[in-house]
Amino acid sequence: MDKFEGYNRKLRRPASPISCFVFGISGLIIGALLVAALFYCYILPNLTADPLTDPLKQDEADLKKPPSPHREDLAAVEVVNRVMPAVVAVNNYGYVTRLGQSALVERGSGSGVIVSPDGYIITNQHVINAADEIRVVLPDNGTMKATLVGEDVLTDLALLKIERDGLPYIPFGDSEATQVGESVFAVGNPLGFFQQTVTAGIISAVDRQVRIPDSQYAYTFIQTDAVINRGNSGGPLVNLRGEIIGINSVKVAAVGVEGIGLAIPSRTVRRVMTDLREYQRVRRPQLGILVEDLAQVTGDTADQGVHIREVIAGSAAEQAGLQAGDVIISIGTRPVQFLAQLFDTLLEYYPGDHIEITVLRDNTTLVFNAVLGEMQ
Repeated sequence: MDKFEGYNRKLRRPASPISCFVFGISGLIIGALLVAALFYCYILPNLTADPLTDPLKQDEADLKKPPSPHREDLAAVEVVNRVMPAVVAVNNYGYVTRLGQSALVERGSGSGVIVSPDGYIITNQHVINAADEIRVVLPDNGTMKATLVGEDVLTDLALLKIERDGLPYIPFGDSEATQVGESVFAVGNPLGFFQQTVTAGIISAVDRQVRIPDSQYAYTFIQTDAVINRGNSGGPLVNLRGEIIGINSVKVAAVGVEGIGLAIPSRTVRRVMTDLREYQRVRRPQLGILVEDLAQVTGDTADQGVHIREVIAGSAAEQAGLQAGDVIISIGTRPVQFLAQLFDTLLEYYPGDHIEITVLRDNTTLVFNAVLGEMQ
């Protein structure tokens, strides 16, 4: 019988307990080192990462922590909070007779702005036109009767007074320092019941000429794209310094037209307000001439100056030596390129003031001195 080779192999000795223990300990140490390496390389960085720089944590951080407003937003909010308490609603009431009974009813509403702590308020003349009673609604919902101090149809401005002291008010800024592109806020009460509404925009243009209906008069306006609706009339146009640079007055409303609002410049407002407060009317100077834009005469829009169509007999213009056909190009040091600039400049003077007028006559530049009369 053949012998199995397996019978001739030497049997292996079983491993000793000590060697098993050493082998197990070595495995544990190697495993622990691998786990530590994975933790430090992959897990720990994610736990300690700045959520503001880690895009994976950004959304979660935004949900837990409200974002901080930008510096520009904070400035805008501060200005709005400062001016809002000085913006009021102005309501026009009139008596109507029905079935033999007379009743006081609201005929229209607009906005106004408090311009002094003792209760003087500027608004548009068309807001309070022919009112039997004027009521002012303050931001705290208090309603007061207002007295009409004076009104001026040509500039569409009116000055009101309420009997209360210590009121918040908005100071005036210089509209002549206003630049195209400057940020502004329009504050008012659109439609008569959306009180304390603020819209934002920019200065779209300055020196926009607006003709006064049924008159040769024209004045410059500030153009803005801040939303102005019915009821905003008489409210302030405010710059980022919290100053009044205009009184919102007109919105160009036509099919396909958006974002064209016009405000009366603060320089005009201040002059009219001063006169209404002191004289209850505007003491408007007068030269005694009938005028039109030179571009209207020549048909060339590039032509600048104001053409004198007629000189009134006995007027300040006749006494100074001005003639029909002359073209006014400046008053004092201020250039006159179109009608509105002429009347804006004249409104800086009072009746009796001496002014220097530069004209073109037959392609020759002439200078005349005039003593201004007073418009009756």
